[in-house]
Amino acid sequence: MIEKEIEAILAWQDVGDDGDIDVDGVMKAFERLTSIATEADLPALVAAIQSPRNNFWTRELFADPICQLGGVDYLEPLFEAAQLNLDEGHDNDSFDMSLTELAYAEPEKCRTKLEDLLARDGFKHHEIARWLLEYCET
Repeated sequence: MIEKEIEAILAWQDVGDDGDIDVDGVMKAFERLTSIATEADLPALVAAIQSPRNNFWTRELFADPICQLGGVDYLEPLFEAAQLNLDEGHDNDSFDMSLTELAYAEPEKCRTKLEDLLARDGFKHHEIARWLLEYCET
């Protein structure tokens, strides 16, 4: 299980009074996480990306294994995290890359999921979903 790596990532990215972030520690923990994470770890990864202890960077890091392991079934929590990054003023460059790679890898499945989400009452992320639809070329 990946809980130890998640905790390390969240703890080491936490800016203390000195303003230092342990970038090397975060990256080493992330490399360990991606080397051992499986589909069974998706609930823990989703909880991690939704954690209030995150910042834009760790949300971008967690997005990659969620996309790789969970695919289009996890678009909604990914959109929520991406929107939070945008709301905080970040460009989501790495996050966007993970999402577009997912659309390129599974264009039909991604298109179907996005169309289902866009048709659902109460879905909040229309702009991001419509943007991602542009990458669902077949």
